[in-house]
Amino acid sequence: MSLSRRLLLLAILLLTVIPWATMPIDAQEAAELEITSERYIVVDAATGHVFAQRGANDQVAIASLTKVFTAVQAMEMAPLDTSITTKDSDLRAPEGDYFGTSGTLMGFGVDETYTLEDMLFGMLLPSGNDAANAIARSLGARSGDTDEEAIQHFMDLLNQRISDMGLENTHLVNPHGWGVEGHYSSASDVAAFNRFTTQYSKLMEIMGTGSYTMSNGGLTVTNTNRSLNQYPSVEAGKTGFDLDAGYCLVNIARRDETGMIAVTLDGVAPGDWYNDNATLLDYGFDQQEALQASGNTFEGDVASFVDPAAASIARSVQPSMAFNPAVAVADADSIAQDRAVAAQSNEPEPVIESGSDRIAEGSLWVAAAAAVGLLGYRGLLTFRGTRRRRRVARESTASASPVDDTATS
Repeated sequence: MSLSRRLLLLAILLLTVIPWATMPIDAQEAAELEITSERYIVVDAATGHVFAQRGANDQVAIASLTKVFTAVQAMEMAPLDTSITTKDSDLRAPEGDYFGTSGTLMGFGVDETYTLEDMLFGMLLPSGNDAANAIARSLGARSGDTDEEAIQHFMDLLNQRISDMGLENTHLVNPHGWGVEGHYSSASDVAAFNRFTTQYSKLMEIMGTGSYTMSNGGLTVTNTNRSLNQYPSVEAGKTGFDLDAGYCLVNIARRDETGMIAVTLDGVAPGDWYNDNATLLDYGFDQQEALQASGNTFEGDVASFVDPAAASIARSVQPSMAFNPAVAVADADSIAQDRAVAAQSNEPEPVIESGSDRIAEGSLWVAAAAAVGLLGYRGLLTFRGTRRRRRVARESTASASPVDDTATS
């Protein structure tokens, strides 16, 4: 086996054993919780340890929980002060009609200019479908693109990120979650992605903000997530609703040094879906506290992901297939002629070496080294996460009193 192939296998092996590599999630239902949402999961935000779940791998509509995925992709593509000017197409649903009263909006008009930061608040607080369109269209646009092509390019990049992370139960067709065929995720994938989301402090700030006034002073938007007021441990979250998805909610909560993520899908109105999520968070914190007090090692499923940077490194070192005259392989006629000459002179046949193999060999050393670094870094994070100890007793469950809610998106 050539050195380049051995290095490629080494890089792949190392990437597959990173502690955040994807793992299947099996049944682990906590029936005593009496959760009414059809599907749910609660996980430790740092380690991904799953404390309870039901139907967590089912591929289903997730409505506006999609917008968290869109926000991460946007923040990876442009600085927050990037200007975005609105267009008529931003106000339209995938079918071509205006969103109107059937979809939640940030509320801007045509030919208005906002920053990307404004648009993120407008997308995540009131769950603005118009803002999601504007972000994807503006950031995804290439020279000559139609608005639809620009959004498709943005979605292609987002789905590549999702694939890189190993989230096999997720494929997103649009940036807002409007129910269309082929647009789906799962409770486990939403939880795993939101574990990744916690690395973005600005995004956590946005999703935890009650209200925000745009930088131009023209609009003020309010957060639809009532958990922020009713459950003090919740730092950030996102609501979602449509007829296909039902009532959906993801919340990221923290008590002392322990972070917890609860995802509930297809919940019951008016208030059960909030109660379900709060119950799961309480249960997760209780289970984590009991685990730490026991001194035992966690045994169970893990909602995990691959750091997309690792997959990006692996792709970047693949041999280029572009033609390069300096390293071009000899054609079939010259190879045959060389072999004939060698046979007549009893000399060994010439070895035809691809220049791309030579390039790949050096690049794969880089991939292997990068994988080792990522392995050590992720292992350190996991070790630190499992060594955490609670310093103060958890908050009273009375602080998480249930509330009623109307339909949100």
